[in-house]
Amino acid sequence: MAVQNIPVVDLNDWVEGGAARQTFVRTVGLSLIDIGFFAVRNHGVPDELTQRAYAVAKAFFHLPAEIKARYHDAAKKGQRGFTGFGKEHAKDSQA
Repeated sequence: MAVQNIPVVDLNDWVEGGAARQTFVRTVGLSLIDIGFFAVRNHGVPDELTQRAYAVAKAFFHLPAEIKARYHDAAKKGQRGFTGFGKEHAKDSQA
């Protein structure tokens, strides 16, 4: 399996505009096509808030399955809320 780096964009490039913004947009677009996500630098979100979000997410995923299941909304087809283990499959997969 090939090693692949997560693409990183700098929000300052968006703010700057011009060629920097064009590069930002191109990188975001290609990242979403290629691997589906990217990292953002200079976003302005305080580190403390990021750490708190990780802690809350970790606490949620350590809850019993029956509690997490309350946050599943089948009508949203996995687009919001919680989707339990083994419920999602890759598009066109035979699994």
